[in-house]
Amino acid sequence: MRRGMQRLQRGFTLIEVLVVVSILAVLMGLISILVLKSRGEKDKMLTTQLVQSYLPNTIERYKQEIKKLPPMTMGELSANKRWEGLTIGNGTNECNECLLVALRHPDLSARLGEGDLPTENPFGNTDDDIWNMVPDGSDAVEAREIIDSWGNPVVYISKNFYGQPVKIMTASGEEVDVMAVQKPNGTYYNQDTYQIISLGPNGVQDEDPDLGDDIENFKRVKE
Repeated sequence: MRRGMQRLQRGFTLIEVLVVVSILAVLMGLISILVLKSRGEKDKMLTTQLVQSYLPNTIERYKQEIKKLPPMTMGELSANKRWEGLTIGNGTNECNECLLVALRHPDLSARLGEGDLPTENPFGNTDDDIWNMVPDGSDAVEAREIIDSWGNPVVYISKNFYGQPVKIMTASGEEVDVMAVQKPNGTYYNQDTYQIISLGPNGVQDEDPDLGDDIENFKRVKE
């Protein structure tokens, strides 16, 4: 009994301490992996809801009430007398900036608001540009965009602009060109309407859907 007490009083050996520390490090690593995986799955789920449900529903409401698709260029937007003379600093993210102004149109029965989108931080301004005046129906001179869970502007391409590159500034500050996606037979997905594309965590448009992480409002068919 006395010998056992002496062993307890002596405390842990260096090897025992190192073993405990190693076990704790492994456990912390596993927990971190699980947290990151859970966070990644949540980001993907929220952006999928944004791209495949919330935005299409809002655009459809706009189409029914305004009788046309939302604009994606300054030419289309300023053709409406409500936004005549409205301009922004550059052509980057224009498709998204014009879409957001349109979906906040004062004449809509339900304008797009901060709490209407599923992503945690739904609006951003990756290219730091501003309107030359506060757009009617908006609330700030900052030319904001609808962004996905990774901070990248969502790409909106209406049917009249299929085949033309759309310039996007990603959350990392890189400017990329995005194209409407074609089917293997050469026609476009959503041929008569529009495409909505999230570039995913890597901020790059992926050609191969099996290897990429893009999220789109259409389902690709395999070649």
